[in-house]
Amino acid sequence: MGREAKVIGLDTTAIIDIFKGNRNIRRKLKNIEEPKVVTQLSYLELLFGLDRTLKKHKIEEMFYDDFFGSLRILPLDRKACKKASDIHWNLKSRGKMIGRFDCTIAGIFLANDIKKIITKNKKHFQQISTLNIITY
Repeated sequence: MGREAKVIGLDTTAIIDIFKGNRNIRRKLKNIEEPKVVTQLSYLELLFGLDRTLKKHKIEEMFYDDFFGSLRILPLDRKACKKASDIHWNLKSRGKMIGRFDCTIAGIFLANDIKKIITKNKKHFQQISTLNIITY
């Protein structure tokens, strides 16, 4: 891999908390100057949590559409798939399994040389030693 990118990845938990107006995440983001990026998989994970027939969820979906439209979105490409698979098998060999969405989100970030991520889900992501976890 090349040099570490000077951007920070936002995990799905951070995006949800931004939507909810969580003061801790807003304060944390205010103090971070680096550009933020998101993954296409986080968008899917967010949509899985929405019953889009409900008005309140349609409002939430519009927020996510605007939010993702304002940031660089990293795709799930072959390089990211291979990285996610490597993470999965490394963790499995150590008996430290985490969810496949989390493995894949980490794989997308690492495939793009992004090692810093903001998440509330420290327990899962700290199992991946190549990530620098920023919590709030």
